[in-house]
Amino acid sequence: MRSAKSILIALLAIASISSASAQSLPGGFVYLRDIDPTIIQDIRYATANNFVGRPLVGYAAGECVVKREVGLRLKAVQQDLAAQNLSLKMFDCYRPARASLDMVAWSQNGRETAAERRYNPRIPKTELFRLGYIASRSQHSTGAALDLTLVDLKADNSGKYDPSKTYADCTAPVEARPPEGSVDMGTGYDCTDAKGHTAAPSITPDQRAWRKRLVAAMAKQGFVNYSKEWWHFSLPGAGGAAYDFPIQPRRN
Repeated sequence: MRSAKSILIALLAIASISSASAQSLPGGFVYLRDIDPTIIQDIRYATANNFVGRPLVGYAAGECVVKREVGLRLKAVQQDLAAQNLSLKMFDCYRPARASLDMVAWSQNGRETAAERRYNPRIPKTELFRLGYIASRSQHSTGAALDLTLVDLKADNSGKYDPSKTYADCTAPVEARPPEGSVDMGTGYDCTDAKGHTAAPSITPDQRAWRKRLVAAMAKQGFVNYSKEWWHFSLPGAGGAAYDFPIQPRRN
């Protein structure tokens, strides 16, 4: 029979291996929190607060993982915004390829719940891929694409998503949509609707001004916006091959 001491040593070794595995990333990838811990993170696909209604496959932790160059440029954006009492908020960063396939399976499951319709009120989910709102092979999987917004640090950002509450769809006025603790961009995050297009004419002047401010702040560091999604940006040339490693907890 093994002694208590030998069992303890074995358990400590397993814990050490597990911790190292959780921290390790492929070459060139980093946890954004290690580059700039002031950037707010709300990684929605690691939660049930997203269009699928559950955590996506591959999201074992709500951590923003990016290519190092992307992280350093985000840090520069954040420094510029801090002088204006603003902050970035990350909704999604690196996305394992398996998560995109999970989205494909979701789109073809033959069901659409009321909660799902909040994100695509006018478009059947079977059409989302054909119309370019979701990709089965996403640039997010290269570590060079991001979903994000702005937070006004002077505002009351205390509102929290309540899964038991019935909310209006993503195109509704901000008071009726699920709270996101960020500025009002005219729609919620992941809103697959023409109103979510960056240059949508149907939003208010204030909402348009916020979108332009976000695009300008990101463009200063070389990021390019996707015209159908005000929240989606990528850094040309920083991508490369797609990856499928899961997002694990970051070791403190």
